[in-house]
Amino acid sequence: MLGIIELGIQYRIWRSQAHGKGKKSPRTPTTPLAKMASKLNEESISLESVMAEFKLSNTTLRRMMSHLSDNMDRGLESGLERSTIAMLPSFVPELPNGKERGKFVAMDLGGTNLRVMLMELEPGEPMRTKQFNTRMPNAAMHGTGQKLFDYIAKALCDFLVERELADEHLPVGFTFSYPCDQTGLRSATLLRWTKGVTATGCVGEDVVQLLEDAIARDGRVKVNIVALINDTVGTMVAAAYEAGGHCDIGVIIGTGTNASYMEDSRKIVHGLANATEDYNHKSMIIDTEWGGFGDNGEADYIFTRYDKIVDSKSDHPGVNSLDKLIAGMCMGELVRLVLERLCENKVLFNGIGSKMLRTRNTFPTKYISEILHDDCGVYSNTRQIMDELGIEGATFSDMLLLREVCVVVSRRSANLAAAAIACVLNRVRRPNMLVAIDGSTYKYHPFFNHWVCEKIRELLDPGLDFKIVQTGDGSGRGAALIAAIVSRVKREEEKRLKDLEAQRLRDAEAEERRLLEIEKEKEEAEERAQKISEMMRYQIERGAEESFQRHD
Repeated sequence: MLGIIELGIQYRIWRSQAHGKGKKSPRTPTTPLAKMASKLNEESISLESVMAEFKLSNTTLRRMMSHLSDNMDRGLESGLERSTIAMLPSFVPELPNGKERGKFVAMDLGGTNLRVMLMELEPGEPMRTKQFNTRMPNAAMHGTGQKLFDYIAKALCDFLVERELADEHLPVGFTFSYPCDQTGLRSATLLRWTKGVTATGCVGEDVVQLLEDAIARDGRVKVNIVALINDTVGTMVAAAYEAGGHCDIGVIIGTGTNASYMEDSRKIVHGLANATEDYNHKSMIIDTEWGGFGDNGEADYIFTRYDKIVDSKSDHPGVNSLDKLIAGMCMGELVRLVLERLCENKVLFNGIGSKMLRTRNTFPTKYISEILHDDCGVYSNTRQIMDELGIEGATFSDMLLLREVCVVVSRRSANLAAAAIACVLNRVRRPNMLVAIDGSTYKYHPFFNHWVCEKIRELLDPGLDFKIVQTGDGSGRGAALIAAIVSRVKREEEKRLKDLEAQRLRDAEAEERRLLEIEKEKEEAEERAQKISEMMRYQIERGAEESFQRHD
């Protein structure tokens, strides 16, 4: 297909150059970004040369996997001091095993939305849930921290009071999707706000303590905040519940990307060295925060010129590099930059385009999914999107080319995601591994799942196998399930300690009986010895007396 399109493009370029003779030369650029753009445009390009920048060989992907795994090892040992992958401890020791029972509450705060969920679990029965959703008001998001957490506490209290559960002391799992330094299962310090929240007086404070204080101020309910989690860990736990207690990796590919997996506690050196509570379990779910991979330049060989432009204009240049390469946050803008360059070089839309096409962030990632959902030959979604972008007079070859750009850019994202997943699978190395994936980019792109599965099989070590399942609501159901796991583990630990105490008492009683028996045996032996001694003395005395009588 590219060959046919290329012929038409070359003819179009020739015509535009012939008609363009004698035109006034463009003004010399002055700003650094303008100079960069000018330099890119001065280069002779073709459709295939642009597309080639986004194609990564398996050799390059394996190089990335090696660097990724090395950063994970250094993250476990030293945190962000020696790695761009934080490898944060979640303090969640187990996956659900089907023995969880009871009522549990999940609270999910992410972006501008707040959700409260009630989950009822009984072994062997379907999960039952009820939930309440609300949008956070601007006064709470941009006011004081006390006002924000008072609003969260009020939503929780209203929800439980309405259901007559105010005095049940229900366990609560709190999904808090903002950067934190977590030092315990229910202890985490807010590092910074993201997603548009600016509430004052929260950064540097313990998030769980802020919530507990707000609940106490409301005063209407009695609950126990048992866990603070992020949505990636919740995704893994929710998938494990559905799969009978088995899940090896939880992955998010949405606006951002992240992954979690179960790690040997002995390897979590940095995370447990800074913990505020003892951790006595053999394993722990690790929140990798792999979106930061590449922040020190270790992935520069993956970045195209378009990635570098997107990064330079982002809110946080040089930060969350893998996020920008894989996730939906930047994918649409990457496509727009490629289309803009092709248009400026008269490869696309006869060099005309539109003002909107040349405007930053006007090509959302959802356009990619909509274009690729088009039926071949009809392209109704593509036509509508071009209308929304103000592009007129587009030809059929323009639509084919637009689709091809969307394919190549999004397939590069899928291949990078597959390489990251394969890297973790090669570390986990268990038979028949299960990967649970959630996120809008993965869910709504029509080919992403197929591309990821295909590439993982190419990159996975020989002898290993895997299965991918799409899951959802890790931030809701996952949080409630983690509260259930914590409660079950606590019950099992209490039972274990109770059994140990009972065994200790039994052993003490048995020892006491043994000592009493020994004492009794000793007394009986002494009594027997005394009787024997008396008998012998009697016999001696009797013998002496008889001997004396004979002499007389």
